[in-house]
Amino acid sequence: MLARKGRNDLDTLTRLLPDSPIIAELKALTRDQDGLIQMQTRLVNQIIACLKAYYPVALSLFSKIQQEVTMAFLLRYPTLTDARAASVAEVEALLRQAKHPHAARKAQEIAETVQQPQLAADPITTRTKARLLVILLQQLQPVMDGIAVYDTEVARLFLTHPDHDLFDGLPGAGERLAPRLLAEWGDDRQRYDSAASVQMLGGTAPVPFQSGNFCTAHQRFSCIKPLRNVLYQFAWQSTQQEEWAKAYYHRKRTAGKTHAMAVRALANQWVRIIFAVWQRRVCYDRTIFLRAQAAHLPQAA
Repeated sequence: MLARKGRNDLDTLTRLLPDSPIIAELKALTRDQDGLIQMQTRLVNQIIACLKAYYPVALSLFSKIQQEVTMAFLLRYPTLTDARAASVAEVEALLRQAKHPHAARKAQEIAETVQQPQLAADPITTRTKARLLVILLQQLQPVMDGIAVYDTEVARLFLTHPDHDLFDGLPGAGERLAPRLLAEWGDDRQRYDSAASVQMLGGTAPVPFQSGNFCTAHQRFSCIKPLRNVLYQFAWQSTQQEEWAKAYYHRKRTAGKTHAMAVRALANQWVRIIFAVWQRRVCYDRTIFLRAQAAHLPQAA
């Protein structure tokens, strides 16, 4: 198949150059960090399931598991009995050590919560699940430390690339998504003929399907999955900062599209914008986009 393609379409093919060293390293780092983030998510889900089995009140004490104060509290008081036996002063000292901003108030709140009537697991379940909880927490801590180390290295490498301002200036990209957008997009201006090439590689462009008189479009599954993931995440985050993106998303939802369909359509719009920004080497400007959008709207009769 490759030989036949080369023989028939050789004049239309272009050479695919490897990524620059910075892009190659940034891509490897961000993809490896995504693996660590998935590992963290699995461990957090296991911890939540473990706590639900014997110590559900612990889930209401803090906003999330993967933070220093929550993990310190659960390691010190892995059962409801341990938490009830602790004094307010002891809990406050622990929270201060974990750098909680309102240690005294939070300690009093925890003491009142754990002393309320609770559903209690049997002793065997409590002992076994408490042991599992400690093991899971001990696994979670080094993963969180590793993610922080990756954040530092990714940020350092990202700032050394001349295109970092272009991606850092995208609304909602932030310190996590901007490096990933640059890494997956690349810096070879000759690689893509148009924004449509990136839309197809990123899986945001729909695939037409026709059978007889029936015609529809479905999601593109053959694509670069990390690029698709970061485009989806960025598109959703942009709805929190860009009014036109939020309006576009709600317009799609009102038309009957699912959340995934609406985000994918919005990501498709963003690819065209990012492509223009990237090719011209100018940062994203909301006023320029809105002016161009208004110029392309159908004129009222």
